[in-house]
Amino acid sequence: MRKEILSFLALFTIVATTAQTHEDALLFSENAVVGTARTAAMSNAFGALGADLSTLSNNPAGLGVYQSYEFAFSLNLGGVDMASYYLDNKITNSSGNFNIPSVGLVTPLKSSTPSDWRRTNLGFAYNTTKIFKANTIQSAYNPNSSLVDVFYAFADGYRLDDLDPFFELAAFDTDLIDLQVDSNGWIDDGNYFREVQTGQDQFKQTHTFGSMGEFAISYAGSYMEKLYLGATLGLTSTEYTKNSRYNERNFADTSSTIEYFDMYENQYTTGGGINLKLGAIYRASDNLRLGVAWHSPTLNEMHDEWEMVLRTQHNNDSTYSYTYTSPYGVYDYTITTPMKVIGSAALVLDNILLSGDIEYLDYATMSIDGDDFDYFNSQQNIIESNYTSVVNARFGAELNLSPFVIRAGYAQVKSPYTDASTFNTYRDERKSYSFGLGKRNQFSYIDLAYVFSEYSNSASLYNTYFEPAHRVTTTAYNLVFTMGWKF
Repeated sequence: MRKEILSFLALFTIVATTAQTHEDALLFSENAVVGTARTAAMSNAFGALGADLSTLSNNPAGLGVYQSYEFAFSLNLGGVDMASYYLDNKITNSSGNFNIPSVGLVTPLKSSTPSDWRRTNLGFAYNTTKIFKANTIQSAYNPNSSLVDVFYAFADGYRLDDLDPFFELAAFDTDLIDLQVDSNGWIDDGNYFREVQTGQDQFKQTHTFGSMGEFAISYAGSYMEKLYLGATLGLTSTEYTKNSRYNERNFADTSSTIEYFDMYENQYTTGGGINLKLGAIYRASDNLRLGVAWHSPTLNEMHDEWEMVLRTQHNNDSTYSYTYTSPYGVYDYTITTPMKVIGSAALVLDNILLSGDIEYLDYATMSIDGDDFDYFNSQQNIIESNYTSVVNARFGAELNLSPFVIRAGYAQVKSPYTDASTFNTYRDERKSYSFGLGKRNQFSYIDLAYVFSEYSNSASLYNTYFEPAHRVTTTAYNLVFTMGWKF
């Protein structure tokens, strides 16, 4: 019965393995265009405005607002602080990154004053949609549980040939758990014992890096300078690396020969996908613009590669160690992201611009699928039962003091969970604040933006059935620089 309970909980909690789970579906479904410095400074509340490369991945109707050729590129210098609170021990660690959030070209195809379709444009852009960058450290003395408890629980009741080579088999091969022996050798009957009892220092460091991006091919037109319609074919790419090291040492169980053990896990994920975006902007008056955009689900073909290494150091008369290296895991699967709908409005006055976007998506509609029907069906049930729809909001303002402009913005992103306590996880609302400056010339422009965001979520060292989830706070800083030329 205990094994059945643990197997059920394994569907909901991370057990120091790299199996494809509902959390991977969320990780690769959540995204937002980083954009140019102008849109970043206004928190990407740009759906009713247009004439910016980021709109190709948000509301492609904005491409129809362009009236000339334009080329622009952006640079982003960012930093992330990760603060963990494991067993009330706070540890903060920082990391930095540099990337190109946006680069693209807009070219007019047609301009005809006598026609009602005054202008059609073609645009090509690469927009970064997510940056993976974090270096998290969690450490404390834990008198209540050990990773050895998890190894033991998942091995208990199974013979050696049935142990998972990516998890509990490593514990047996390095003498963290063992079988009884007789004169004929091991008694392989599924009854194991721990080589060390609970009460030890624990340490875990997780380093993630990579990005998601979209190559956008867009077409848009202007109808009588009142209605702008556009479409984007998005070709997405994903590259994600996660390296972690877990360590336990200084055991209270002084009778054990184990001094410490280290577990290393390395995961490398790549993917590519396709989506369609449709959008419209209506100029209701000289001062009011309204926009709407629809983003189809993105169908992503994903590829995982992973490996785990467990090394145990023993000391009994002589010092010796065991090292176990798992097989090299390779797996292909698919992730389909939720559909997205964005409604936008902008108020354009003499020298003040106010803009807002409301974004709707339902995370219960995302999906993850692979060859193992029963396993992925269970993950899909978790998604449908424990994820929900959200409404995110973005607001921006711009003050034009020609040739200089001042911008500011605010955004909030809701939690995707219905009741996070169901699988011992949570995340609060992510809030972003932004500020920017720019200078506009006749044939060129330069913009600068600073974006600050923060949110908290839960994390586990190995399994929340044995140790409670704890809080990790993520604070991100981004400095975005854009240069553009019109010709």
